[in-house]
Amino acid sequence: MRLIYGLLALLCIVAGVYFAADNPDVIAPRLAGFALPEGGVGFWLIGFLLIGLLLGFVASLLPFYAERRRARGLERQLQRLERELHTVRRQVSGD
Repeated sequence: MRLIYGLLALLCIVAGVYFAADNPDVIAPRLAGFALPEGGVGFWLIGFLLIGLLLGFVASLLPFYAERRRARGLERQLQRLERELHTVRRQVSGD
C-alpha cells in the first residue's frame, strides 16, 4: 500500500511541475485587498490548491476531536458509575 501511495504522490508532483512549467505567465494575485508577490500562474494555482487541501484536512479533524472528547467524558462517567456500583454491592453484601 505504501508503494501505491508513493507512486500516487510522485505522479502528483510530476503533474504539478508540468502544470507550473506549462503556465509560465507571471501574475500578482490580490487576496482580501492585499497584493501578493508576483509568481507564475502554475505556482499560485498549486499553492492555493495546497492551502485549500490543508484547510479541508483541518476542518475534517474538528468532528474527530469532538467525538474523542465526548468518548473521554463517557469513559470517566463509566468509571464513576462502576465505583458507585462496587460501593453499593459492598454495602448490600454487608462488608
